[in-house]
Amino acid sequence: MTKRKEMEIYRDIKLAITQHKLLPNTQLVEDALAEAFQVSRTPIRNVLRRLAMEKLVTVIPYRGAFVSCPSVDEAREVFEMRRVIETSMVRKLCTIVKPEQLAPLEILIREEHEASHEGDIVGALDVTVDIHLKLAELADNYYYYHFLEELISLTSVIISLYGTNQSFCHDHEELMAAILRQDGEQAAHIMEEHLWQIERSLNFTETTTNVLNFKEIFHK
Repeated sequence: MTKRKEMEIYRDIKLAITQHKLLPNTQLVEDALAEAFQVSRTPIRNVLRRLAMEKLVTVIPYRGAFVSCPSVDEAREVFEMRRVIETSMVRKLCTIVKPEQLAPLEILIREEHEASHEGDIVGALDVTVDIHLKLAELADNYYYYHFLEELISLTSVIISLYGTNQSFCHDHEELMAAILRQDGEQAAHIMEEHLWQIERSLNFTETTTNVLNFKEIFHK
C-alpha cells in the first residue's frame, strides 16, 4: 500500500462528502470501505483519522466513524469565521491583485452562471467553492487558503444537512467588479452579505440519513 493510494482514497471520500454523496450521519464502516477500495483496513483507518482532524468525520468510541453532523450552533460558527477570514482576504486582495490575474475567476463565474441557469444547484455550488479558494490563492497568504479550505468543506456538509436552493452568481460578479476597482471596503461588504445570504438560506432543522452503498459511490 503506497501513500499515493492512501491519498487517492482520502480525496475520493472527502469529495463524496463535500459533493453530498455521503450525507451527514452516514456511518463509514471500515470493512465496507476497504472492500469498496480493495485495500486493507489500515489505510481506511488512516484516512478516517485525517478526515476527523478536518472535522468532516466524527469518530465515536465503540460505535465507529460517521460523516459529521454539525449542530445549528456549529454551522453558525463556521459562517461567522468565514465572514471574518474572507472579508479580510478580499480587502487585501484589492491592494495586490493585477487585473490579468482575475481571468481564471471570470471563467469560473461564467461556469457558475451556466450551472445555475441549467438548474444544477450542486454543480453551481461546486464552482462556488473553486471561486472562493481561487480568491484565497490570489490573496497570497497560505493561512487564508489553509483555514478557508477546511471551513468550505464544512460548509458543504452544512448545506448537505440543512439544504439550500440559492445561487449566488450575481454576488460574485459584483465582487469581481469591486476588486477590479480596488475598492476593498465594498468588496468586503459584498463578501459579508454574500455569506450572510447563504446562511439565511439554510433550513436549520436537523435531519438524519444513513447511506451505506460504498461500492456504488466509489465505483471506478
